[in-house]
Amino acid sequence: MKNQGVIVLPGADSIKSIYLRVLKSKAADFVCLSTGYEAVVGEWYDQEFEPQLFGSQIKTREVVADTAGNRAYGAKKDGVKNQARYLTSSAESDLILGDDFMAIISFNPASPYTVVIEDPAIVNSARAWFDAIWSSAAR
Repeated sequence: MKNQGVIVLPGADSIKSIYLRVLKSKAADFVCLSTGYEAVVGEWYDQEFEPQLFGSQIKTREVVADTAGNRAYGAKKDGVKNQARYLTSSAESDLILGDDFMAIISFNPASPYTVVIEDPAIVNSARAWFDAIWSSAAR
């Protein structure tokens, strides 16, 4: 379904396609509070997407759930091109900001989907929201 720059895409393959779209961006911001994403995408994120992302020139900022696993994940980042910060909350959803889109991803195993928004005004608003979250997140 598409309506004025909003697209709803069902299923794990659609979620993967949005992550792959990030690889065409110069920079990407993520709020990744899901701790159960593997129930939907399996090892794809860790084994396929992540090496492509961090092997690229794309600058990333990630706000992730504050878990021991995510702290270890963040410690592997260079802190300049790829940065991580932490929030104590978790939720089975992600927010992604690419150069010209934002996506909200539901990792509900029974019905995973992504909402893609390409409206420039909303994408710019989401950047301001992300900056506020980034500023308040723990290092």
